[in-house]
Amino acid sequence: LFEHDWAPVEALSAQARLLPAGLWTYLLTCTRGFVAIYLGDSQYLPGPTSVRGQSVHNVAFVSVEDLARGNDQPLHVIGHLIDHHLGCGGDLEGSWLTGGAGVTPAWQQAAKRLAGLYPLDYGVDEVARSNIQDYFAQSLAIYCRDRQRLNVADPQICRWLRDTLFNERFWH
Repeated sequence: LFEHDWAPVEALSAQARLLPAGLWTYLLTCTRGFVAIYLGDSQYLPGPTSVRGQSVHNVAFVSVEDLARGNDQPLHVIGHLIDHHLGCGGDLEGSWLTGGAGVTPAWQQAAKRLAGLYPLDYGVDEVARSNIQDYFAQSLAIYCRDRQRLNVADPQICRWLRDTLFNERFWH
């Protein structure tokens, strides 16, 4: 799949760099939340799980095959981790951003605006139209990789992402 052993890490890093610095600064303050490259299907597992025999919480498992294909799945599953942590800081019992929660008053207001966008049914693709959590995660992934495509399909979520996650002033 890759030319050398570190290539999957480089591929994940290239996608992760598409996310804003303010978001990474916030996520690094969280005591939970991990991204792991593995051989199964990409998926986000909230709550406790085991990675290499160590108990961890809230893991975005990124498939090495998705990294090799260069598709949207790595950012999509990381999007679920972001949704969870911006909603309740990764608390297992807490509401996610897409559930109307927010770790700050600004994120609570953003969550209310986000909740009003999903029912409009302008999701960029079938995945984004399946439920509000996938709407957020898929829109985020497409925003990072093909902003023009997202803006044509769903200009309101594109604007929401620009004005919140990707707005450095929003993080201060």
